[in-house]
Order: sequence, then C-alpha cells, then structure tokens
Amino acid sequence: MAPQSELRQRTAGAGATDVKEAKKSFTWQEVAKHNHAGSAWMIVRNKVYDVTSWVDKHPGGAEMVILHSGREATDTFDSYHPFSDKAEKVLAKYEIGTLVGPAEFPVYKPDSGFYRECRKRVGEYFEKNNINPQAGFAGFWRMTVVMAVAAASYYGMHFSPVLAVRVVSAAIFGICQALPLLHVMHDSSHAAFTKQPFIREFAGRLFMDWFAGASMVSWLNQHVVGHHIYTNVAGADPDLPVNFDSDVRRIVSRQMMHSIYRFQHLYLPPLYGLLGLKFRIQDFTDTFGSLTNGPIRVNPPSTIQWVQLILSKSFWVFYRVYIPLVVFQVPLATFVPLFLLAELFTGWHLAFNFQVSHVSTECTYPNGTDVKSVLDDEWAVSQVKSSLDYSHGSWLTTFMAGALNYQVVHHLFPSVSQYHYPSIAPIIMQVCKEYNVRYPILPTFAAAFGAHLDHLKEMGRQGIPVSVHMG
Repeated sequence: MAPQSELRQRTAGAGATDVKEAKKSFTWQEVAKHNHAGSAWMIVRNKVYDVTSWVDKHPGGAEMVILHSGREATDTFDSYHPFSDKAEKVLAKYEIGTLVGPAEFPVYKPDSGFYRECRKRVGEYFEKNNINPQAGFAGFWRMTVVMAVAAASYYGMHFSPVLAVRVVSAAIFGICQALPLLHVMHDSSHAAFTKQPFIREFAGRLFMDWFAGASMVSWLNQHVVGHHIYTNVAGADPDLPVNFDSDVRRIVSRQMMHSIYRFQHLYLPPLYGLLGLKFRIQDFTDTFGSLTNGPIRVNPPSTIQWVQLILSKSFWVFYRVYIPLVVFQVPLATFVPLFLLAELFTGWHLAFNFQVSHVSTECTYPNGTDVKSVLDDEWAVSQVKSSLDYSHGSWLTTFMAGALNYQVVHHLFPSVSQYHYPSIAPIIMQVCKEYNVRYPILPTFAAAFGAHLDHLKEMGRQGIPVSVHMG
C-alpha cells in the first residue's frame, strides 16, 4: 500500500481537473470512492469539495482531512471550526459540484440559529478572557501523576508478597490505564490538545496505541466520524447495536425483542469490563480487516498506520504479558487473574463513563422507533437531547470522568479542551433556556447510572415488532 504522500503525488493534479470538466453533480457513492490522500473529496452542506491539494496544508493536520474524505462532513466541519468563518472561505475554493440523490445516513434539519448563538457566545468568552480553546498540556501534566501511580501499581501487582496488595494494585493499574485515554487521548482525537498536529497525534497515540494497546485509527472512525455526528441515531452511531435482529443488548425500540433482554440491566454492567479486550480485537477484525466500524466505512489505512498497529500491539503484549511472565517470572496462575482483573477495571471505568452519558432515560434516540431519512431536530439540538450531564461542580468526578460529565458541552464543542467545560457550560445552558431546549443534567454519577439501568430495564420489558431491520 502506497504511503499517503506518494498517493497524493500520483493522482492529485490530474484527477481533480478531469472531474471538474466532466460533471458537476455526484451521488454519495461516487464521493465515497475519493477517500484517501491521493483523492480526497468531502460533502459539506450538499456541496462536494475536492480537497486533495489542501491535505498537507490543513492547519489541523492531514489526518483529520483524510479521515473525513469520501463522506458527509457538514457537522464535523462546523463543530471543528466553531469560532471563525475563515475555514468556510478556504473550503469554497475547492468546490467541484453538488450532491444529488439520497444521503448515506439520515440527515439533520439545518441550524435555526441555536448552534450559531452557542458558537457566538462561547467564542466571545474565549476572546474576552484571552483564553486558548485548546488547553495544551493541562491534561499531560495531570497524567504524569497518573503514570507514576500506574508504574507503582504495575510493580505492586507483580511483586508484592501480599495478595490483597496485588489485587488492589491490579485494580488501580486498570483505572490508570483508562484515565489517560479519557484525558490526553480523548482531547487529542478531537484536535483539542494543542494546535500542533504532530504533538497532538504523538501524545494521543502514546497513550492509546502504546500504553493501552488499542488503536487511534479505530477510535477516530468509531468516535469522531461515527458517534459524534450521529449520536444515538440507530443504524448510524457505531456505539449502538448495528444488528437489529440480534445483539447482546437492546437499546432502541426498533430492535427485535428477545426474552434475555429482561435481564440486561443485570448482565450488561459486568460485561462492560470486557470493553477494552473487545476493542483491541476489533482493531484487527473490523477497522483494519473489513474496513468497517459498525455502520461506518473506514477509509483504507496507510502503510504507516499498519506498521504502527503491529508495533504498538506488540509493545503492549511485551510489557503487559512477556515482561511479567518471562522477565519477572510471575507464575501463570498468579498472572492471569491479575491481568484479567486489571483489564476488567479498565473496561468498567471507560464503559460506565460512556454508557451513562447517552444510554439513559434522560436521552433521546432520533430514529430509535421509526426509520427516518430526515431527523426531527437540527444537529446541535439533537446533540443536547441525546447527551446527559451530571455532577457539575465536582472536581473529582470531572477528573475521573475526563470531563465526560459535561457531555453536552463536549458534543457541541468537541475541539475545545475538556478543562474549559465547567466554564462554558453555564453559557450553553443559558442559550438552551432561551431557545426552549431542555438541557439534560442529573446531580450525581449515581443518579446518572440509575437512569442508565432504568433505560436497560425499559428496553428489556417493552418489545415493538418491526418489519424493517438495518444491520
């Protein structure tokens, strides 16, 4: 597979010129073919743009452009350029035509002014206070402490002669494996960690790929491309079940009802602990193997991305498995339970934070009951309704959750650092009040977790037979 730069040199110039002369309207299937560095197209507000020659010039880095090439990118474009129209003017230079025919996924109604007002007021806050929306290394310094604790717990779970210390150390290591993902990695994946793409991508991959043994490429496709744009949209959000006929969980009414779902509020929370192991396997089988992440198409990985995947996975196995068993000579019967315990705590810490924020009785599911090609709300309003905040004002909860307890803020302004969320949340809440948009918020994590369990119970009790299944 050719490197990205080689692909660009091979096809950038002639391809764009030929297309401009040949036709002015395109289907989403035609746009989807131009999904790599050598030919990068995207759809914004029903217009098609050939941004191939802009890939290496993009201030936010080439990766973000290539990631969104070959697909609809309107809401991504707006939410990642919230405080200036400069990007819009630059993009206009690359217009080559318009989109015709149906869209790949359900579309939102146009902004009625709600999101424009949110962007205006939040932008004024940063400008007035002379604050950089990307908080830079605020999270990185916090994680140095976490990594020190991780190193101590790594030693403790392998060397302590006291069983209780080993068990507690394994649990702590599992949480420490998750925390950098919620802080540095998460902000990095949203371009909210410094304005320097190289530093951002290095920091994100350091924790995601090398320390946690997962894949930033998988995360970007699932979380940034899929979940953040199609939040709680059944059939489009990779975080929801894809197979409506059979799945281990039932989240929306369009899914077929099975008797086992009556107990999902009991069996799902323990299973959440397997999230980390599941994610690492799907990196190979789905993202890099079948080029899919749930319903989301994955653009062809570059040679460098393949090499990074193999090397980082190998390193993770080396320090998590080889060193304890071979170098430290920890007995297998001791190692396996502690390894699994650490992984369970990583999975639980991540999954509990993710699930309570969207799978809740407090959240909406835009097409959870009926199949819709046009959703009822505009994108920003839908983001508010399908997300849940909790524990505002609690520094401990905010730290442990990586500010996911300000989920509404995060979904409206993903490119803003999480360390600004407590300050801008009141601004957004005021705009919601003025536009009569309910802002979902609960007082504590316990209340949010209870609402999550209530939703699982409700979906386990109520079955609505459907004639149309997507999966």
